[in-house]
Amino acid sequence: MVVAAEKTQMLVLSQWHRDAVDCQIKMAGKTVSATDSISLLGVQLDRLLHFGPHCHKLRKKVRPRIAQLRQLSGRSWGLEEDLLRTVASGYVRGALEHAAAAWLPATPPSHVELLEREMRAAARVVTGCTRSTPSDALMAEAGLLPVSVRRRTLAARFLAKATALPPEEPLHRVAASDAPARLRSVTGWRTLGREMWEAAGVGPPIDPVSQASVPPWEVKSGVTISLDVGPLPLNATSTQKRDAATCHLGSLPQCATWVWSDGSVEGGITNGGAGVFIEDPDGQQHLLTVPAGNVCSSYRAEMVALREALKFLLDRQTLPPEPIVICTDSQSALATLRGGPSTQTTLIGGEIWAALQQLAARGRRTYLQWVPSHCGLPGNERADELAKQASALDQEEVPVDAMTVYRAVARTARDQWVSDWPRGWYRSLMGAKLPGPVRHLDRAEAVDVHQLRAGHWSGSAQYLHRIGRNPSRHCPQCEDVDCQGARCPLCRETADTPYHVLVECPALMGARLRLTGTIRPNREEVRSDGVVAALAAAFRTLQSRQATVD
Repeated sequence: MVVAAEKTQMLVLSQWHRDAVDCQIKMAGKTVSATDSISLLGVQLDRLLHFGPHCHKLRKKVRPRIAQLRQLSGRSWGLEEDLLRTVASGYVRGALEHAAAAWLPATPPSHVELLEREMRAAARVVTGCTRSTPSDALMAEAGLLPVSVRRRTLAARFLAKATALPPEEPLHRVAASDAPARLRSVTGWRTLGREMWEAAGVGPPIDPVSQASVPPWEVKSGVTISLDVGPLPLNATSTQKRDAATCHLGSLPQCATWVWSDGSVEGGITNGGAGVFIEDPDGQQHLLTVPAGNVCSSYRAEMVALREALKFLLDRQTLPPEPIVICTDSQSALATLRGGPSTQTTLIGGEIWAALQQLAARGRRTYLQWVPSHCGLPGNERADELAKQASALDQEEVPVDAMTVYRAVARTARDQWVSDWPRGWYRSLMGAKLPGPVRHLDRAEAVDVHQLRAGHWSGSAQYLHRIGRNPSRHCPQCEDVDCQGARCPLCRETADTPYHVLVECPALMGARLRLTGTIRPNREEVRSDGVVAALAAAFRTLQSRQATVD
């Protein structure tokens, strides 16, 4: 091996500065001296592994990106909010999270705060909120999780991926080991990941990673996957769905082994169950109920149901020569399988395609057909009942895959963040609800919605007085909501805070009555996008009609 001395870097990892003083090595005839930090695969490593230099480097990297994001929108114009969120998440947050699972869990809060500032800057561009907006409300309105929340989620996902590796892999051994903590204040991805696993109710076993994919040229024919049952109206009724499905299923081979599979998950996150109803051409029926995992997703439960159905068909001693028709109401599962065996990235996807190929090798043609759910198809209803029964089975020894772990932990971390919101206007207004992007409104209306909900509205006399833009005769600027300069310009009774504008201003009673059916609605009734935007527009319209008061 030829070593390039000019590309060689040297770093001494030590808490004692003197260990790195005058430290040099000879490499290919050249002297290499120890430095305070080195760059390895895009990550700046420092002597104490605090990653401060790396965080400063990332700030310089994303600031031009935030400036470019700012060019895409203004106070009254710009991209739709869905697109702004996508750009902020991929272009800004994506740059901050390069290899973050390895270094971010060990980064002290003071350095994490450097990254939080950049994410808040991106959130202000997305929402149009002011600089004084509380950070929790700002990030929630922008649909961007704080870096501290992502830190916990990424650590748990990295731990799941490392645990899924074969036992002989070095990273798997590192994940399973218990190294003593170097400093009490410093955590790592193992410690943080295990904490989040416990909070989310996740535990081993973890599904191993998918084996080597099948080359495309070895794929056998004999498998047909269909994701539709013919044209359906946009808001089709259950009867229309059932009739369309029945008509389409009639075009499939009738003298066949019919399989109906379904998955069930309690609350969409726990106690997964897989149910399978099989009917042979001679009328013989088979019922399967299989647990899908204590922490599960609907997609995972559906995939388990398909796998168990195919296993059952393969394990039968005698197989009738007729084709197989498998009906499921999971479009996502069939969409994943339609890519073929070479595109499967999970173990369960590979197992399903291996079973399909074995059936094809035995001369059995298999049809995987999507059917609409809960529309009265007898086979689908029977499989749904079996899946619900399977949810009550023992789930302790059922493995879970890394993606399901990530989703469960992400949901738990998000819920923990929401529950930690400080008491105040935003928490009382939104409760535990994270708002989605504002749609079907122009940019100026969307900004009003975000600012009013977040509690700092630039159209408020109280806000403008607080920042010195609305001086009164006796007070140029103050933060007192009882000051004369902070009074509502419509009713002159009290400060025009967001609560006053949305809930109690007497000048807007008519607008609230038309929108909510009452002149004093509760906060849940006025938090929707349309209601907030309409009240803000009414406030501005009435204010423009008022005479100027000195």
